[in-house]
Order: sequence, then structure tokens, then C-alpha cells
Amino acid sequence: MTKTEIFYLLLQSYTLRMTNYITKEGLKELNDELKNIIEVKLPQVLDAINKALKEGDLSENAALDSSKLERDNLVAREGEIRDILKGYEIIEESSAKGSKTIKIGSHVKIQYSQDNSVFDLFIVGSSESDATAGKISNESPLAEAILGKKKVIKLKSHSITMLLKLLSKKF
Repeated sequence: MTKTEIFYLLLQSYTLRMTNYITKEGLKELNDELKNIIEVKLPQVLDAINKALKEGDLSENAALDSSKLERDNLVAREGEIRDILKGYEIIEESSAKGSKTIKIGSHVKIQYSQDNSVFDLFIVGSSESDATAGKISNESPLAEAILGKKKVIKLKSHSITMLLKLLSKKF
């Protein structure tokens, strides 16, 4: 496993929390996605299911099976979004700006001491995390290790120990 793979593994969120931290942009995206599922995607899939049911032989109807799977995925995603929207807290940039330590909503640049690789990260809530875009969940081991810190961070997760240096932070 490469250092980058290990790093991204550490970014993953492992726990669920009652409060879902989310940016204003993330909240808008979730509401837009929910609206699209309810008003566009689900009706389309239900139409496809009805058409497939009218085709006759249900035992070998790939279109029906595919449409049902898509419907199930959409209903599951709708439920996930509704759960997130039940208990969320907006990440206020103003609260992070006044802080001398790293908080949710902070943009940080950290350096991995072993090979001097540098990572730009934005600490967000778990529903918005995307390690490939540099958005890490506040619930990830890395974020939990750097939240509240100012300079050098020693991160220990499972059998891995990393020394990270905070190069900069902005809010």
C-alpha cells in the first residue's frame, strides 16, 4: 500500500454522529438532489417499471430488474438525504475565522514529514466529504487528530503513526 493510499484510508469516516455539519453550498446541493430525486428521477424510474411490466415475461425482464434496482437506490439515497437534513448544523466560516486553532470549516495545508508531501484540505461534515477533492470529514481520523491543533500533529491510527506539520490554515 502506498503512502497516498494509506493517507486516503485515514481520511475515511468511521463513525456516524447525530449532528451533520454542512456548508451552505452543501445544504443547497442536498436540497437540489432531493428535489431532483422526487420530481424527476423517481417518476422516470416508475414509468420505466410500468413499461417493463407491460412487456410480458417477468422472469427474464432485464429492464424491469434494472429499473427496480435503480428505484431502490434512489429511495435509499432519498432516505439518506432526509436523515442528514433532520439534524444538521451549518458550518459558519465566521466562527472558524476568529479561531487560532483548526476547526470544522478550516482550510489547512499539511505536510507529511516522512516524504514532505503536501496536502491541501478543507474540513467539512461527513455528508460533503470527498477525499479526492481535498474535502475531509470532521469524523475522519485525520480531521479528529488536527481539530483544535496549531502546529505539529502526531497521528496514530491502527498500526500507523504519522507526523504531520501544519503549514498554513485559512478560514
